Formats: sequence, C-alpha cells, structure tokens
Amino acid sequence: MVSAPPRWLLLAAATLGALRPASAQPVVDRVLASAQVAVQGDCAILKVNFNIRIRYASHFPLDHGEELRISVNPIDRKQADALALTSRREAVTATDGEAAGVRAIDLETQNPTGPVLQIHFARTLDYQVGPGADAQSILVAIARSKHSATCQPIWSADAPKMADAPRRADTSAPARPKDAPGGPISDADVRAAGAAMDEGRAALKHNNFGGAIQLFGKVVSLPENQYSAEAMELLGFAYQRAGKLGEARATYEDCLRRYPGGERGDRVRQRLAGIVTQSGEAGMPLKALPIDKFSQNSATTWSLVGTASTFYIRDDSFRSARDTSVAPNPNANVDDNAVHQNEMLSTIDLMGTWNNDQTKGRVRFSGGEEHRFSALDQQPMTGMDEWGVAAMSVETLVKDWNLTMVGGRQTLNADGMLGRFDGMLLSWQALPMIKFDLIGGSPANSRYDVPFKNERYFYGAAVGFGPFLGGLETSFYVNEQRDRWLVDREAIGTDVRYVDPEKFAFGNIDYDIHFQRLNAAIFSGSWTLLDKSTIYGGVDYRRTPFLSSWNSLLNQPFSTLYDALRNSTETFDEIRQDAIDQTPIYKSAMIGFSHPLSERLQIAADATLVNLTQPLPLTPANSSLLTTLPAGNEYYYSLQLIGTNIFKEGDMYMGALRYAQQPMLRQYVLDLNTRYPLTHEWVLGPRLRLGYETGIGTDLKQYTVLPSFLIDYYWTPDLNFEAEIGAQWTSSSQAGVKTRDTELLATVGLRYTFQADSASNANAAADKRKLPTPAAAALCRYSSPRPDGGDCGPSVPGVR
Repeated sequence: MVSAPPRWLLLAAATLGALRPASAQPVVDRVLASAQVAVQGDCAILKVNFNIRIRYASHFPLDHGEELRISVNPIDRKQADALALTSRREAVTATDGEAAGVRAIDLETQNPTGPVLQIHFARTLDYQVGPGADAQSILVAIARSKHSATCQPIWSADAPKMADAPRRADTSAPARPKDAPGGPISDADVRAAGAAMDEGRAALKHNNFGGAIQLFGKVVSLPENQYSAEAMELLGFAYQRAGKLGEARATYEDCLRRYPGGERGDRVRQRLAGIVTQSGEAGMPLKALPIDKFSQNSATTWSLVGTASTFYIRDDSFRSARDTSVAPNPNANVDDNAVHQNEMLSTIDLMGTWNNDQTKGRVRFSGGEEHRFSALDQQPMTGMDEWGVAAMSVETLVKDWNLTMVGGRQTLNADGMLGRFDGMLLSWQALPMIKFDLIGGSPANSRYDVPFKNERYFYGAAVGFGPFLGGLETSFYVNEQRDRWLVDREAIGTDVRYVDPEKFAFGNIDYDIHFQRLNAAIFSGSWTLLDKSTIYGGVDYRRTPFLSSWNSLLNQPFSTLYDALRNSTETFDEIRQDAIDQTPIYKSAMIGFSHPLSERLQIAADATLVNLTQPLPLTPANSSLLTTLPAGNEYYYSLQLIGTNIFKEGDMYMGALRYAQQPMLRQYVLDLNTRYPLTHEWVLGPRLRLGYETGIGTDLKQYTVLPSFLIDYYWTPDLNFEAEIGAQWTSSSQAGVKTRDTELLATVGLRYTFQADSASNANAAADKRKLPTPAAAALCRYSSPRPDGGDCGPSVPGVR
C-alpha cells in the first residue's frame, strides 16, 4: 500500500484519531484522577478531578436528566496529542456517590469535538455545572430532592479561607435573625459562606463557642443560600452550648419558622423542647446533632473507594494491495494479516482517606498489568507481562499548621511542573490568601519507569496568592531540572486563574532563563451566557515539548545528556544549541460556541488555527520524523448536534461533522453516535464514522467506514459489564496503487467498584454487639438514658 507519507500523520493525529473506535478499554495511564462528593443538606456537590489541565466547554442536557455529557478540552498540547493518539474509555468512582444519586462516571476521549465526561445518575435529577477553581476539575451541583437556585457548583475547599476565629467568647451576640436579606447572593459571598461553615464546625469541635457564633452569624446574615438552614441550626446549637439559652431559643424558633420540615426541623423542635424543659416548662428531651458533623470527637474516620477492572482486547487487520500499472500476480499473498493487539488488561484504582482532629489525608494508587498473548508478528510472547504504576502517593494535611505533604508518584500541573513525577510536594497555607510550595523529585514519563530513572531530577518553589476579587488566583514559581550536574531546564513563570459559576480563565507564562527563550504563553477560557450558551477558546504559544537540554537527544542515539557528552565530540554549549534547534514552536488559536436550541437539542461549533515551525535537522543523514514536520498553517472546523429524550426518556443522539485542512491533506469526518437505554440496566451504543481524505498536490484518495457497537450492562450497582465490537474498512489509492484494509476490533470486560467507611463499619459492629450506632451514640453524649429508650452501652467510645 502506498499511503500518506508518515510525516503527515503526527500533525494529523487529532483528526485521524477520530476514525478510531471509542474503545471501552480502561487505561493504566489515567486522565481521570478521582471524584468526590460533598453533601450540604439537599445539595450534593460532585467534583471530578483530572490529571491534566482542562477547559470546560459545554454540557448537555442543560439542567436535568439521567445522563449528563460535559465537553472538556485539554489545555496542554502534549496531553491533547496523547488523547488523540489513543483509543480509550476511563471510569472513576466517587466517594459517597450514592448520596448524590451518581451511578457511574466515565470519560470518552475519542470524539470529533473533544473528550466528553459522562455522569450517569440513578434517576432524573436537577443539576448545575461549572469548572473547578484549580483548572483541572469539573463541578456538578446536584439537587437531591428538588430544583434549588442556591445549589451552586462551588467546592467549599476552594473558597477563600477566613482568619482564625477568636479564642475568647464574644459576649456581644449578633442580632436575632429574622428573615434572610433579600436579593441574590454573589459568588464571592457563597464562597465566603462555605469557608465560614468549615471554620465554624471546627470551632464547635474545639469548644470555641464564641468563634462559632460569630462565623455562623455571618452566614445567617447573608442572602439566602445553600448554607443558610444549616448555619441557623448550628448558630442555635452554639448559643446553647455557650449557655446562652435565651439566644438559642430565639434562634431555634426562627429556624423552625423558616425551615420547618425534614430531619432538621425534627432536631430543632426537640432541642427547643429541651430548652423549654430546662427552663421548667414541659417538653421533650433534647436530641443531639449527628456526632460526625461538629461535636468534639478525637476518633479517626476513614473511607476507601476503588475500581478494579479486567478487559480482553483484540485488534486484527487484513490488507490487500494491487498496483494497477502491472499485471496481477496469481502467486502473491492476497491478504496480509497482522495482530496489533491481543492482550488482557487489568487495572486497579484505590483512594483511601482519613480525618481526625489533627490530620486529614488520602492514599492513592493507580496501576495495572498487561498480559500479552502474542506479539505484532504473531509469535508467542513469554515473560512479556508488564506492570505499570501511574500513581502511588500519600497526602497528609496537618491542620494546626495548615501544612500539606504529598509524597510518592503523583501528577502536578502547577509550579512549573506538567505531568507525573516521583518525589515530594510541601504546601503551606501561611495566611488565608498566601500559600508557599516546595517541590522536588524526578520525572516519570512512563508508568513503567522506575523511580528516579536516568539520574534526572528537579526542584522548585512557588508562592500563591488568592482568591481575591471574586475568584482570581495567581502564583509565581521557579523550577530547575538537571541530568546529574548538567542543567536541563531553569524556568520562572506564573499561573493565573479566574473561576466563577459563569466564567473560567487560565493563563500561564513560562520563561527559561538557561536558554533565554520564552517557553510558553497560554490563555484559555470559557463564558456561559444567560441563555446557557457557552463561548470558549484560547490562544497558545509554546515550545513542544517544553524546552530542555534533553530535547537535543531527540535525533541522537543517546539516552541521557551524560552519555551524549561522554560519547560524542559535542560540547555542552553545542548540545544547548541543538536543543533550541530541535524544539518546534507550536502556535494556535481556537474559538468555540455551544447553544441550546431547545430543552432537547443543542448545537456546537468550533474553529482552530494551528501553526508548527519546522525544527532544524542535525545532519541530512540523521533527520527523522520530527525534523521533517511540515511548516505552515492548519485549519480545523467542527459542527455538532446533540438531541436527548427524542424517542425515550434518557436516550441521546449525537451527530458531528469535522473538516481538517493541512499542508498536504484534506479530511472530512462524519460521526453518528447513539446511547439508547433499553432498560435501566442495559444501555446500547451503536456508532458509525465515515471519513474521506484527499491529498493536496498528490493524487491520494482514501475512504473509511467504521461501525461499532457498545453495550453497557449494569449487572449490579457495583458491577458493570462492557463490550464493544467494531470494524474499520479503508480503501485508498495513490500513484496507481489501490489498497484495501480491514480491521476488526473487540474489547470485552468487567468493571467492579467498591467502597467502605468507618461509619458503615461502626454501624455493622454496633448491630452485631447490640450497641448504639454512632448517630444513636450521639444521643447518649447529651442525655442518658437515651431519649429513645435504647441502651447506651458502657463500652461505646466517647460516651459519657
């Protein structure tokens, strides 16, 4: 077969990748990092964390549904290329996902318009979507019972931290709360309220009732928001514990007037009745709040969530070629068969967390094993199983010092780092709006790399400021990397981020003082308008890969800088110049727009301009793929239409058209994709992709047809069966040679999710020993015998 020259393929990867099926296989080198859920009354906030920097583009359906699709764009060029060159589908399990009604979370990377994060709910739910403040997460605010305008996609840990509450009780109580101030609440006030709630709970936990009264009083004085009800309840409780029964009674009465229903109303009524009883009036005994919310408790709580999967993957191809300018050869091999992939891929992802009065933290592990049954040439392989570790780290926060330590194999996209490394990160929140970071370690480019491979290491420091002015954060960093004693990279730079529920902006400037060259200048952002339309885009100038002395090895037979100096005649100054010459400059500008046509339909379009300079070859003899990349402008356009609930509740239909023009190639791709819930457990996903390519200045013609069929079966809430089969037929002609390729693909496997926590274990143990559960034990803390007539049990920790 005479096909497009290889030099075209790298730059065309993002578009050519669209003609590969979206395999259901999980991957070891994960893009999804983790998912967390924070429940605040009837509002649950889901935070999905990525290992790469991403830009929120759009989501659909707009505000309610059983399946939510969120389009995201990788900000970094290298990571975007990695996604385009692989076929994969990832999944992650959310801690306490059931409380938010989250059934499954997965990421589909092979879409013509970019990666899509899919959130599957157990039922139709109302939600709001927004970007995370760290530029590598997505937030979904889920209304658990009914739609609420105050349920906003804001993660409380991202809110500005307030100064420590006073240690001395404040005798001047705030005015008795009546009704919440009218009017909408600002995003800054919502963030401040979340921070005040965290500080207030901590103050209660340490018996600092005066500080708690001030903090909860601030929240209550704000316009109505998602924290108002809990703040008023805790304000009354703080008054009560401080012995100010009159203020407590008044606050409880206002709380019942404003929020009479639900469990909160029952708790407040019983506490109010207890105060009345204490005053000599008849009433019911006092009922305490759940022990794990804020009461003093030195016990350590923990949780464990994980995903284990195993998939069989097969990829075979058959090729036939004929040169029409010569007579047919009857003895030629008509079909050339090759096995590209024949393996069993097993992965496991774990995240454990703990929390107590002194520390909180988490342990992460993500790794897997590839068992190959045959090589590319179909010869049996023995001893070729590979184990890889993408993440293995321990993160600890020392609360009294505001000091966070992360050690092990981890991923960081800040402080001058971009990707995975083995090492240590120290982060100190010195003041509410000032943070200092120290970082050191060794790059881990592959999940198969052993720690500190090639004696290459780095160290750096950063100082961060914010958030201020509503949601603006900035940091300044210095970073140095070496190969033994040889300087590899010396960079200074700044990151700037702005995030609120409607707007997202990210900027980075990186300058290498060793090479005296600008490494990167990046801006990316999105803006959601009042009609839920979204404008997104960015401009990008960068050297790819980032400028370093190691780039001089791209076209040389040496594995380290030390080897190059020892085994060649080049000086280090010459190697430095080679690195500059061998590093292309990538420039791009992109703009996109999505608009809801109706509740069931959404349209999106984007346009991208790309320019990549051609690196200089070292010599004509050793010029390679990278040194023959074509220079010039490239243009990419896409148009997408999405519909939902067309024939059945929960169904979804997507059609996308993409056009690419490169220096020597034009390409058209039509993608039709469907997700149809046959039942609550069975989801079918037929897909069809059609492609046409034509050469510019050549007679290349190529047609591609790629049908595939995906099945998702939720066997149990924890066990998911996935299977995808597909075929790709390619017919091309160039220079009188006609070629036909057939590729057969199959991915079949199981994914199992599991979780456990200290609360569920304690409840089980209490049932077994006939002791009170933690919630029931809380009653014993303030009233003995228990108001419900149960036995407190002498051996329950922390019970008086």
